[in-house]
Amino acid sequence: GNGVPRLSVTSARSAALSRRSMRPKSLSVRCEQGSKGGPGLDVWLSRGAMLAFFGAVGVELTTGKGVLQNVGLMAPLPALALGLTGVVGVVTAFIIFQSGSSD
Repeated sequence: GNGVPRLSVTSARSAALSRRSMRPKSLSVRCEQGSKGGPGLDVWLSRGAMLAFFGAVGVELTTGKGVLQNVGLMAPLPALALGLTGVVGVVTAFIIFQSGSSD
């Protein structure tokens, strides 16, 4: 009814049981991706995160040094690393909740 494609699956066993006066059991699967006309922000963010992760691993494998060592930081301050992790976590949670509330 709302433009979302649905898939109805009925097993052969349940079809055989229906002959014995039992209703066949069906499974309804709702397809979420593509129902809005294209990939949303969450899909693009996850793709970007995957590319960044594999890029960082590639840099570490080719240079033999960590990502922070390549940009000139030998050992970050623990408070700075904790603060940066917190900010990134809060921003990520905000973006995720905002993309979910628009549906």
